[in-house]
Amino acid sequence: MKKQFLLLSAALIFFVSMSTFAQVQDFTLVNKTGVTIHHVYITQHDSDTWGEDILGKDVFMDGDETDVSFHPIEDVCLWDLKIDDADGNAIQWSSIDLCKWVTVTLHWDGSKATATFD
Repeated sequence: MKKQFLLLSAALIFFVSMSTFAQVQDFTLVNKTGVTIHHVYITQHDSDTWGEDILGKDVFMDGDETDVSFHPIEDVCLWDLKIDDADGNAIQWSSIDLCKWVTVTLHWDGSKATATFD
């Protein structure tokens, strides 16, 4: 009986930790790029295609922040992010570890994309 209880407890801990994994990848996105963002795309780091625009019809003003509910099916930590600004310029950030960071602050100096993480 004790052995069954221990196995059941271990299984429960495993399933709770797996469900928590997807929630860990939710993050806050902060726009410190100096531009108004019209589209935001996120894809796995090793993917050749971008997902759908997560902003929808909204725009993301410089200085604003937004919470991103992000529940990927696969257990992947490294993600790439791309934005399109009001002029149609595409700016990309690579290898963002969404398992590690809960806040991603995007920066753009007109020629180089950088990010800071918390």
